[in-house]
This record gives sequence, structure tokens and C-alpha cells, in this order.
Amino acid sequence: MKIAVVGATGLVGRKIINLCEKYFDSDVDYSFFASSKSAGSELEINGNKIIVQELNDDNISNFNISLFSAGGEKSKLFAKKFLDKGSFVIDNSSAFRMMEDVPLVVHGINEEIITEKTMLISNPNCTTMGLVMALKPLHDEFTLKSIFPTSYQAVSGSGTKAVTSLEEEIGLGDDLTPDYSDGFYERPIAKNVIPLAGTLLENGYSDEEMKFVNESRKILSIQNLIVEPSNARVGVKTGHGTFCSALFENNVDVDEAINLISKFEGIEYWADRLATPLDAEGQNDVLVSRLRKGLSNDKILNFWVVSDNLLKGAALNAVQIAKHVSTL
Repeated sequence: MKIAVVGATGLVGRKIINLCEKYFDSDVDYSFFASSKSAGSELEINGNKIIVQELNDDNISNFNISLFSAGGEKSKLFAKKFLDKGSFVIDNSSAFRMMEDVPLVVHGINEEIITEKTMLISNPNCTTMGLVMALKPLHDEFTLKSIFPTSYQAVSGSGTKAVTSLEEEIGLGDDLTPDYSDGFYERPIAKNVIPLAGTLLENGYSDEEMKFVNESRKILSIQNLIVEPSNARVGVKTGHGTFCSALFENNVDVDEAINLISKFEGIEYWADRLATPLDAEGQNDVLVSRLRKGLSNDKILNFWVVSDNLLKGAALNAVQIAKHVSTL
């Protein structure tokens, strides 16, 4: 088997490589691709050092599976070229997510929609990913009608430069002021909360918030799902958290809901300890806590969900999908 990792030197790409060691046999033939700046560097997998190639037309050959984590523009330029060579392409960007004929897959929820003909597969947004993992077992039992999610997104979701900026701002200590303008974001992020994640759209919502709306509907196959989203960026390195108020068609039972979540593979319910981004960092599982019934309606559940946005939110889900594809 031949596997390509596109965007191999990035935060998600490196985690994909580490996870491939665990999910695939050591005899897999790997090729790593990145920008011209990273070409010629070396990355290690299964004890073998592999030279990173520049992503260009001349370097594309035949692969069984290609894992893309190089941004939407690179995906738009190169995904089809890998597909034309016969490769399954699992893409982490938002480039193809809302295309009708492209499966939007969360492993553990809807990987069965992948067939030998659906060669292009999209990974959902990392914040949506954690939320739908918690919602799926609840929806199956109580039938979901609407959600009001408010997410607190870590800076690693913006890439390496954002993480570096956070570290530099923390180093300023008390010299960091609200007027600081040399960071990655328009406002300082260290010791701070910016009430916007993503880019504002004409409707006043950010593109990140609209991903909640569109992607949750597609993944859960609830086209009329009502979604009222809000997103913020917080001074945390890794771990996206979301408070969600969910309304169901049927009355809910808290103990039953906790039991459903606890039995669902890929999720942990924390009853005696509050799950935080620090807890989630490095965890494959999505963590849920503070699940409680609504104050105004017996059909409402309120809960907190947090997950490692670089793992289940990106790299882990991609590799889990790749493993599934390898068995088709």
C-alpha cells in the first residue's frame, strides 16, 4: 500500500504521520509533500527517514490513499490530480465539505457512507467534529431538533504562527496591553478571549460559526436542524471546547443521556471532574461533562464538550477514515 501525506510538515500533518504508525502496518510505502520551503527536509516514520517533496505536478504518482492537510487552496489545486491517479483523497480543508457528492465523514458516526466510488472524502471542521460526536448518541435516542452551541477555540486551530504568537504574548507578562497589535490576531490572545473565531460574513456570523450550521446538518443527516451558533477564540494552545444547549423532540432523561454517551465509542463522560482543554490535549476521545436538563423544558439537555482539535478534530479522524478505506 502507498500512502501520501500532503502538508506533512504542519501541525496536523505531523500528527497524521505519528498516527499512521499506529493504524497501519510498517510495510506501507509513504511519500510526504509540503511547500517548497520544507522540501528537502526529513521526517521519520516507522524508523525510516523520508525526504519531504515539494507539492507539484511532477511529483504526483500513484497512491492508494492521500491525506491532505495543506489548506483549501492547495486542496483545490491538487486533490483532483491525486484522484486522477487512482487515489482516495481524505481532505482536512473546507474546500469540498458542502459538495453534495462528497461525503463529510466523522469516523464512528457515518463512515458507512463511503464507497469505492466516493474517492474524495472531507473531514469536518474541528469544532463541529467534537460537538457531533456528543450529539449523535443523544439524537439517536431523543431525536434532535435544534442546537445553540457556543465554542471556545484554541489557537492551534489557526496554525503554527498562531501558537508562536500566543507564546510570545505570554512572554510579555504585564507588558501585554489591550492595544498590542504585533500578534497573529487583530487583538491580543494571551490571557484574553476574542469574541470572534474565523472571518465575518455578510450575515454577521463568522465562517466558523456557519460551519457549525451546515456541517452538523450534513453529518447528522438532519437537513432542517435549527442551529444558532457563536464562536470565540481563547488564549489556549490546544483543545476546542463548546457549551451546547440541545432541544429534542422527546423528553430527555439525564442518567440515560450520560449512559448513552458513556457507551458511545470515542467519547468519555466525566462526572466527577470538569473536562478542560488541558485534559483533552493528547486525548483521542472527546470529553463531555456538566450534562444537565434544561430549566425551561424537559426536552432540553445542556452540556460541555471538549476535544483535541488536532487529533479527533483533524488528524485522528483522517487516519481513522484512511484505515476504513483500506478495508473496502
